Amino acid sequence: KVARKSGALKEKVRLNKLSKHEFDNIFTSFVATYQIDRTSCSPIDPPSRPTSDIPALIDFCDMGEERTPILPDHNNLERNKGYLPCHFHTREGVRVASLRQLSQLVRTKRLSRSEFTSTAACPEGDETCYFESIDREVINLDLYAVPAARNFIFAPSFVGEIFELDHVSVPGALPVSLEVMSLSPRVFDVRNFYNLDEADDIVERALNEKSESHKIKRSSTGASGYNVNSQRTSENGFDTNGHTAMTVKKRAFEVLGFDEYTESFADGLQVLRYNQSTAYIPHLDWIDDDHKRERHDFDSSAKGTNRFGTILLYMTDLPENGGGETVFPKAWPSQDPQNNIVLDDVRLVMCQNKNI
Repeated sequence: KVARKSGALKEKVRLNKLSKHEFDNIFTSFVATYQIDRTSCSPIDPPSRPTSDIPALIDFCDMGEERTPILPDHNNLERNKGYLPCHFHTREGVRVASLRQLSQLVRTKRLSRSEFTSTAACPEGDETCYFESIDREVINLDLYAVPAARNFIFAPSFVGEIFELDHVSVPGALPVSLEVMSLSPRVFDVRNFYNLDEADDIVERALNEKSESHKIKRSSTGASGYNVNSQRTSENGFDTNGHTAMTVKKRAFEVLGFDEYTESFADGLQVLRYNQSTAYIPHLDWIDDDHKRERHDFDSSAKGTNRFGTILLYMTDLPENGGGETVFPKAWPSQDPQNNIVLDDVRLVMCQNKNI
């Protein structure tokens, strides 16, 4: 319903012009006040600050100064009574950044029920507060709250679960989706991410690259410099600014749940070539800096940032049993399939520990 007072109409117009950070602030405050209690997703560990007057969700959203990375948009974050808000995403990773977008999501999530009885207490005579009890459509919209300056992470429940990413566009309008291959570590099969023409263009550019820093050569490891490692015998090159490379990088950000592309967040499109005698033995795909030798802070458990996700794209095809697989030794087949089902209480603990 639209309120009749002109002041309310002006307020509605203003709310529709909120920045995404202002929306985060208002929506976090609303959800914290009216929806979330201590039985929902909130920290297990006692906070380092008094929280007797702070809703559980607010305490979850603001991880504290020592655990909040300073990202490029940090100065744009809107604080609510001194605390940073969450940002909210759909199950498929779409960031909810405006009231208009929220209303559109609600319209697409309608569930029909033959009977609905409201227990809402409306003030007598308030014409804007009422529910019909028969043939009422009930809206069921699940949103995921993500702490300030942290990234959305998919929260799968079982191996084989499908995430339809209708918001990601690819040539040919093919449907992009993720199929869960493993829960721990999280591994997904990405379907219809790109097409053959894009793959051929990336390979051609990589093979024709002449610059010493970007051409195909023996792969290196580490965050800086050129360090050859006997455990990695492949060859690799980079395509950092080609048209197709940029298109694919931006698409990768969409798949991972980012609402904006930020060049400094990307490693660049790395093109790897494996022959029959080359490989990269099992490794963790982030930057180790235990001795603090790098200028950047890679400790992502605190204020630092590190690699968040890797998308592997196969540029050429091989026959069955032709080799070239990517193996996750701690995911399958060593795990019992029963261990790949997350029960509700386990998912809650994972959420409370901020691991998802």
